[in-house]
Amino acid sequence: MIDYNLLLKEFGKLETCKKIDTQVLKTLDYKFYEDSIVWEIQTELTFDNRNIDVVFYLNFPSDFPFTSPKIFINKESYQDLKYIPHVNEDLSICIFDEGLNLILPKNDFIGLIELIVSKAKKIIRDAENIEYRKNEFKREFKAYWELNYSKNDIVHNLGFHSINEDKTEEVKGIKFTNKYLSNYEYFISNIDADFKKIREYAKEHNCNFKEVGILFVENEFIEPPFELTFSDTLAILKKNNNNYIKFKELCRNNDFDSVLVIFTNNNNSSKEYYGWTYQKAEIVPRKKGGVRNISSKVDHLSNKINEKKYVTRLTFDNISLDRLQLRTTGYTETQRSVSISGLGSVGSNLVFFLKNLPINKFNLIDKEALSSENIKRHLSGFSLLKNNKVDALKNELKNSNPLIDVETRIQSVTTIIQTETDFINDCDFHIVAIGKTMIEEFILNAIIESKLTKPTFIFWVEPFLASGQMLFVMPEDAERALELIKKENYNYSVLSNSENQQEKTYLIEGSCQTGYFPYSASYLIQFLSTIFPYLKDHITKKNNVSKVYSWVGDKELLKNRGLVITEFGTNNNSFQLIINDL
Repeated sequence: MIDYNLLLKEFGKLETCKKIDTQVLKTLDYKFYEDSIVWEIQTELTFDNRNIDVVFYLNFPSDFPFTSPKIFINKESYQDLKYIPHVNEDLSICIFDEGLNLILPKNDFIGLIELIVSKAKKIIRDAENIEYRKNEFKREFKAYWELNYSKNDIVHNLGFHSINEDKTEEVKGIKFTNKYLSNYEYFISNIDADFKKIREYAKEHNCNFKEVGILFVENEFIEPPFELTFSDTLAILKKNNNNYIKFKELCRNNDFDSVLVIFTNNNNSSKEYYGWTYQKAEIVPRKKGGVRNISSKVDHLSNKINEKKYVTRLTFDNISLDRLQLRTTGYTETQRSVSISGLGSVGSNLVFFLKNLPINKFNLIDKEALSSENIKRHLSGFSLLKNNKVDALKNELKNSNPLIDVETRIQSVTTIIQTETDFINDCDFHIVAIGKTMIEEFILNAIIESKLTKPTFIFWVEPFLASGQMLFVMPEDAERALELIKKENYNYSVLSNSENQQEKTYLIEGSCQTGYFPYSASYLIQFLSTIFPYLKDHITKKNNVSKVYSWVGDKELLKNRGLVITEFGTNNNSFQLIINDL
């Protein structure tokens, strides 16, 4: 237990401080930790060549020291100093980056408190330096653009974009009208293919949209506050006559809330997009029998009703695949594409792993619908029952990121090979997870005949997941793969192929057509997790050596079920992965 009274007494030797009474805390409008201790610290520092008195609130969380204390500046103290970099909207001061795995000292709490207070003072003193202040506001522009500076100020993170800086095409935009799309109201991009994907995704979610007008302007915003009235923005636009002429044209052809004025902020190596629009503009009604004293539609923005209204400031989140990968892994990789034939238990759960790789295109093939008996070990659940499996998995991928390219075919892969081979060949890899030997043989023969031309993965599992198998087949090795899987007794099976085992491994639930091969969903995930690093290596690093991967399941379970295990299974341990050349 921490003795806060003793801490207060010791720190009181360094600064004037006191514990704030619980009843007084309730009257203070700060975002303190719940059920926490707060100290008031009265101190003095030099700012702008004068000594000033400053009051801080030091807030200890209930799980201190496992969570660091917060320090706030008193509202009255900040009033004469604002705005200062690293002071948040709630008046907390950024002392430590909360994203870091901080280890706070457990034996020197006084030293820690002294460090926090001294850092808070330094942040305030540093703001005296004009160049430093400008650079820090630029670096943290997003935080200050999104602050509410008054009760009437309006700011929303309502936009997203996929702008490619290497392309010179015009940036266009759409506004979602009847409801937000995933909490966004606007989308902008200079990539036509992305517009097509977002429009299709919006339609699938019954979200209507319309085109918007876009005007790019220079970033003139250096220091907060950034609250802007209609009149303020018109003054900015009139500084550049060409911009103002274009703005008037956009207003004439669009509703005011469908005109976006956008600028960029270059932060480190990335370019951020911000802007504003006019969501509460009112059109002055024409008097009966008279005329409006309005020469242009844009003049409505400067009438007495609108001129003091605040524009809606916008932030546009970047959801491009490259940016999200960079934000996740810290580096970018070449995007790949895959076709997947078979989206049952194995194929659907493979999608979960594959969507975490740099893959921007999925071509999905399966002729069946998702039924109730599938959902225990299928990636899709109850809400998608009776949907085609390809549509269920498309929904999964598009909900992950609507910019992923997903095409589907509700047909057998054998039909696709006979009628539309490009649907498979247009992708970098073909993944087969059907579990039917005849179809696998058909696919390998199509490779031998050069109908299919891409590297192929073939997955299947044995009953009770006695083993999980993955073949990676380069086109030139298809004949050897065919010879391997055609063997009556597959080299790497764990279960014996004897006929008297079928009644133990093929279970019938009731009437005809209700038979199934049982295996646990948890063992399936264990198999796929083990095999995933090798799957990833083939896809991302172009490991082009044909291999056979065999994962051995739970042999104790097999013995308890009275099943006969092969010599291969006997010679290898449960949950072991064996890798052989094809």
